[in-house]
Amino acid sequence: MDEFITVRAVSLRQLFSGEYAFHLPWFQRAYAWQTVEAGRLLTSLFDLLDATDQRRPYYSLGRLMLAKKPGDSTTALVDGHQRVMTLMLLFAVLRDVSKDPASQALLQSFIGGSEYRLKTQDNLLSFCDQYVQVPGATSQSPDVPPDALSETERNIIENRDYFKTELSSSTVSASTQAALIQTLADRCFVVVKELTDEDEAWRMLEIEENTQRPFNAANRAKASLLSIMPLAEREACRRIWENCERMLGSHDMFAVLGHVRTLKLRKRSERPIETDLAQRFALNSSGLNFMQSAIAPAAMQLHALRRHEVGTLRTRAAIGGSIERLSWVSRDLWVPAALRWLDQRGEDGETELFFARMERLVWILRLAGIDPLRQQRHIIRLIDEIDKGHAVAAITELEIPKTLRESAYTNLRSATFDSKHYAAKVLRRIGLEFGEDPGPICPVKVTVEHILPRGWLDASNWRRNFKTEKAVRSHAHRLGNLTFLSAIDNRAADSCDWPDKKKIYSKSAFEMTRDMANIDDWNAQAIDARTDRLARRLFKSWDLET
Repeated sequence: MDEFITVRAVSLRQLFSGEYAFHLPWFQRAYAWQTVEAGRLLTSLFDLLDATDQRRPYYSLGRLMLAKKPGDSTTALVDGHQRVMTLMLLFAVLRDVSKDPASQALLQSFIGGSEYRLKTQDNLLSFCDQYVQVPGATSQSPDVPPDALSETERNIIENRDYFKTELSSSTVSASTQAALIQTLADRCFVVVKELTDEDEAWRMLEIEENTQRPFNAANRAKASLLSIMPLAEREACRRIWENCERMLGSHDMFAVLGHVRTLKLRKRSERPIETDLAQRFALNSSGLNFMQSAIAPAAMQLHALRRHEVGTLRTRAAIGGSIERLSWVSRDLWVPAALRWLDQRGEDGETELFFARMERLVWILRLAGIDPLRQQRHIIRLIDEIDKGHAVAAITELEIPKTLRESAYTNLRSATFDSKHYAAKVLRRIGLEFGEDPGPICPVKVTVEHILPRGWLDASNWRRNFKTEKAVRSHAHRLGNLTFLSAIDNRAADSCDWPDKKKIYSKSAFEMTRDMANIDDWNAQAIDARTDRLARRLFKSWDLET
């Protein structure tokens, strides 16, 4: 009975040594991690490489719950599927980009040989084998359009390709790749909770999930912080808190705490917000000053940002437009820099330009595929520059270097552009350059139309210009092949030939769609030309060269 449950920390070398042969049951949840989560993992590993103490173990890969009978390697991966799958993708990409045979052999041993360390559900076995597990597989792309893939398959390919782009970069040398492989093997640990009874493991996981109290971050933070403050100040602090929360709502009230922490620490922190704020603001000795001088002003400024009430009467509309478009990309990333600017510079003559440049920066960071941790660090460096009082034109963190610009432009021209999570937002942003905001995607008024139909119909007249399924896949998902239509018009256009589609487009409510009605023929050259034209139009709106 003593060994019914064991808990221990194991290195990745040990975890993938063959002691465990992981399998996923058919009812396991989908693989849901996207490039946001994959990017955080990779950035944390690069941070580990840069750490002063190169011997310090890394325990932040989380926890796994496993079920395995003694003496049998067959292991049910009850909890931790997302992490294990993502690590397998990382191993596979490092294996294929590395030129060192020893490193390749080590990584393949983590993935497995005749029997893979991770056995997925039956419907994913051949997919993972073909595009991940076999040596060289990460250079292969699925021979189907992105929308034909399941959510799990799409996330596997996107995360795999994200790792491939990052680790193949000229900034990642062979020695860095080797150091990363060694770090993964011997310095990265997971906490393993292992049970001998699989049914009991699933029951335990269900109980853990079902008995958790509904999570309200703002309420938890409120209770924690108020309890620390001096008793004589708590009532006044509570009133300030509740006034701010009525003004902002629960989500933004908690966000304010994070923004205030960022402005105070000027670095990313993985500790609980309440812990950092309590220590940095000495809340055990004075809570009222914290609420009056830090929280209340930040809440008022955030309220003004959300309502687009920033700037003078002359500049408010332009600044509000920048704030609106910033929010399309990220609700909170840019807010600390905005708060600092408003606190330092208020409504001086450069506020309009500052918000326009920050809008450009946040969009380019997203389009270039920069992961959230590095985006946050960029914003923190921007805050530091704001403090120096430079003119906007002299703030280097608002500049867009050539490498960043090229990465963003390359992603705009991707053959699988429509599978990117920001595709509709980019199309909407380009729509603005035609003189109107099409609005967000909705089931009735605003839908994305693929001009060249994505499906293959042998008898279609589209076969005149796109003779093979491969030709369709190569062009149907590009930016230049996308436009907006109402749901009714989209259904009417469907797989119509080009002359019939043009008639529908000419009467569309969207200017960027009507703009296409004068194009004589829709072929590969027309799609490539429109892709470049739309990408250049977007870059020109940001005063950027292509």
